[in-house]
Amino acid sequence: MASYKIHNVRFYNLEPRSIFCLCYDKYSKKLALSRNDNSIELWNVANAPFLESTIVDHDEESIESMLWINSSRLISTGLRGMITEYNVSALCKKYEVAVTGGAAWCIDINPSKTRVAVGTEDGYINTFTIAEDSLMYERIFDKQKGRILCIKWDNTGDIIFSGSADTVRVWNSISGHAIHKMTTARKHIKKETIVWCLGVTSDNYVVSGDSRGVLSIWDPNMGTLVESHDSHTADILALTISQDSNVIYCAGVDPVVRSFSKVTKTAGGKGTASWVKGIERRLHMHDVRALVEADGKLYSAGVDGYLAQSSYPPKMLAKYPPLLQPTCVTVCPRRRRILLRYVDYLELWELGNAAEDASVTAGMFHSLRSEPRKLLELRTKGQETITSCAVSKDSELIVYSTETHMRVFNFSIDDDDDAHLQKSTASKLLKRVHKMLFSPNSKLFIANVYDTDGDEDNDNGNKIYVYKKVDNQLMLEGSFSTSEQKIENIGLICFSPDSKYLICSDRCGGIVVYIVAELASGSPSWWPLPRYTCPPTAMAVQKSTSNLVVVYSDHKIIEYNLPRRQYTEFSNNLQSKIPTHWLARPFPITNITFDPNNDSVIILHDDTTVYALHKNKDLSLMEKGSKIRKHGTGEDDSRSSSGSSSQTQSVFQSIKKYKHLVHFEWFNNEEMVAVEVNPISLTEKLPPTLKQKCYGVM
Repeated sequence: MASYKIHNVRFYNLEPRSIFCLCYDKYSKKLALSRNDNSIELWNVANAPFLESTIVDHDEESIESMLWINSSRLISTGLRGMITEYNVSALCKKYEVAVTGGAAWCIDINPSKTRVAVGTEDGYINTFTIAEDSLMYERIFDKQKGRILCIKWDNTGDIIFSGSADTVRVWNSISGHAIHKMTTARKHIKKETIVWCLGVTSDNYVVSGDSRGVLSIWDPNMGTLVESHDSHTADILALTISQDSNVIYCAGVDPVVRSFSKVTKTAGGKGTASWVKGIERRLHMHDVRALVEADGKLYSAGVDGYLAQSSYPPKMLAKYPPLLQPTCVTVCPRRRRILLRYVDYLELWELGNAAEDASVTAGMFHSLRSEPRKLLELRTKGQETITSCAVSKDSELIVYSTETHMRVFNFSIDDDDDAHLQKSTASKLLKRVHKMLFSPNSKLFIANVYDTDGDEDNDNGNKIYVYKKVDNQLMLEGSFSTSEQKIENIGLICFSPDSKYLICSDRCGGIVVYIVAELASGSPSWWPLPRYTCPPTAMAVQKSTSNLVVVYSDHKIIEYNLPRRQYTEFSNNLQSKIPTHWLARPFPITNITFDPNNDSVIILHDDTTVYALHKNKDLSLMEKGSKIRKHGTGEDDSRSSSGSSSQTQSVFQSIKKYKHLVHFEWFNNEEMVAVEVNPISLTEKLPPTLKQKCYGVM
């Protein structure tokens, strides 16, 4: 590759957003997590985990517990004393059911998925029967002293376990009476021991973690303590048990994740099981609030906002930062500007210009003739969360949407270099828009519109609206439905650089190509690409060749020629030659761009690395087990390497490392812009961590 100037944007300073709870659905391979701004993120973790969609909420409450009823039903409870079910397609609340006993701290579902139990502030347990599309109130249990902070069903569905101050109780789920009261010890006489979390093993033993940092195993049949382990130096806030019930993981204020393995000892011909402390790993620096074990991987999260995926053996760790769902960066190449999206406001920046210096060579920093400057900070009314935004290529038209309204603005800079923002309008204002994008010829396309509060009969979520700019306003040119193409809940949308084709993908791996010139008619020409089992995470069209390049969540790469409507020869040859090291990477590809001066180079990037894929090399010489090489060096992109051909070095290349790379795109034929989030900016605003003495430190 040739050398180009790169604008490294490091002033995108997102606020850290802590994670409160996690829940996993093993059928859809979806992981739901709630953050401290009351938003819920839905992650697809079937392959490389990626953020699929976000449910925003502004109620003054915290989501304290959350679970899946099935692959399409998600419920939560919190301090407002309500159980909320969400429409995961329309990304909104579906209905709410009140509980008895004030704030609700915990919720759990029985193994047969027919009943849920909720623990409340006033010491009540509420049970509900799960109907086809609602929850039916069933009964309330005997009142106990103190709040119920954690709750679990046993494996039979007849018994419920609850944790509170100094106590683990065993309840009959039919009668609502307590069977056993198991009392924890105290570290200090006058200080309660708070049971923060519970788990149930396959043989119906109860596992608890408490404020002493002690992990306890209880026999619920006898109401006695079986084992206890001084696991942590501070509160255990979360624990999870592996699917085979052979490993317990726990963590909390002391953020070290410790494991306990089940060991069976044989004495006198009779086997007795006990738990032995296993490996421990420091996956986070701050409090760990939630743990989930799924398909051999451990997911952990907490105050730092990172979602960590780890396993051992083999030893693996990938940490996904608390970034916003794409698209959160939009480049305006005509004016050298970029639009940055935050939770509740937008920033428009004008980038600087590099001074001409003949002594500067590749790999060196340029001095700037003019510094970057912030032109605009546009905040939403009432600090509402922005669900989507778009800016025209010349940055003169800015559009954003929240849960309640859509706003259109005209932006300009006069001859005196003063910025002016003027509110505009559109012939049809929508709300709850989750996808919008300007085409290269400055038409606005809007998709995933949910403006009827989650009404499933509403077809707006399957419509795409087309607007054109007329006298500084947006006029609705037409709309069309995507139901016929079986494209629902559009995940990605892109245009060909000549504005001839519109490409849309959904969350199930479907991709459809539309003819843009016919979109306003309501019945455009279209054709689908072969449906793949995984959803795409990035796609783009090359200007010179009209080739569509798509990368899926399992890192499969395809190249499809739009005019000929067929896969390219390079794409067909690549499928059996993709290096195993590439397919095993834990981060999804989030963006694709192309070298404007070399048609054979495809540039891709994930959270940490920029890659170059060279199409003009002989793929027949590439070994499937080869490692990805760093550009311009003989080093691998991994710490260990076996011998690999020099041909691999020129086909797949790692060309640059970043921390949290959000966007990577061309300004022109000589300049690129790379937007990254500094990890320090995400951690410097967090509360202090637990202070612990280290070995050899006074």
